[in-house]
Amino acid sequence: MFVLLSLLLSLAILAAIYRYAKVTEAKTERKYQLIVHLRELVTLVRQHRTATHYTLMFEQKKNKQLEKIEVAMEECCLELTDIAHFDNKPMYRVLHSNIKLLSRSWKKHSVNKNQIVHGKLIRQTLLLIDDILVAWLMAVEREDLEQEYRTLWQSVIDSLDCLTQLRLCIESIDSELGKQRALHYCNQIHRKVNQLSLVGPLSIPSPMYSTAIGKIEALIDHPKAELDKEFMYQLTSELSELIFTNYDGIIKELAEELYQPIPNSVIV
Repeated sequence: MFVLLSLLLSLAILAAIYRYAKVTEAKTERKYQLIVHLRELVTLVRQHRTATHYTLMFEQKKNKQLEKIEVAMEECCLELTDIAHFDNKPMYRVLHSNIKLLSRSWKKHSVNKNQIVHGKLIRQTLLLIDDILVAWLMAVEREDLEQEYRTLWQSVIDSLDCLTQLRLCIESIDSELGKQRALHYCNQIHRKVNQLSLVGPLSIPSPMYSTAIGKIEALIDHPKAELDKEFMYQLTSELSELIFTNYDGIIKELAEELYQPIPNSVIV
């Protein structure tokens, strides 16, 4: 009888351990899939911003590209709502509603409003990624990685805030005041991106970094030169890519450290 009880107890313990492992694995897989799809959505919203900006600012029609991006954003939002835990589904439904509203209304926006609306959506998506990563790192008690991540996150947010201010100046660079404001934020973003390069995973200067920083420094060194709107939008797009490449680098590093590698984003 004692042997039978011991055997049953051992089986119960093994079953409990197995169940706990399966539950933990399911939670980890959910976090991973949410990050994968949120990262994909950030890429899509940034592509949408670029295409709509050039349509609004320079009348460069990108209807086919925009249709593909909007379909991909819709599919991504549906995936996120399906994957999310029941308690968190409302957050993802709000995100989905905002994405649908953007797809319907961007043609009515001014260039600056278009920038602001896309920027808010990107930040909303980044904050969801941030919440998941911080909770994940706390759950596995990786304080070293958590501190490294928090430092980079703050640098990324500061850089994006500064870049948004620079973008909002572009529409008015024909005036002297608008030009001075743009040059002020050129100085600011130069400093922010340099700081980011020191704390980010891409510590070795890349061609992307050298090109963008070289253009910013040329503007700073020649403040009396005329500013071209299309050049400035292209430059801010390059700076945006640089900032997000750094943030994406730490996301990939953390995902691989905690679970498994993240696939590359799809370019629509």
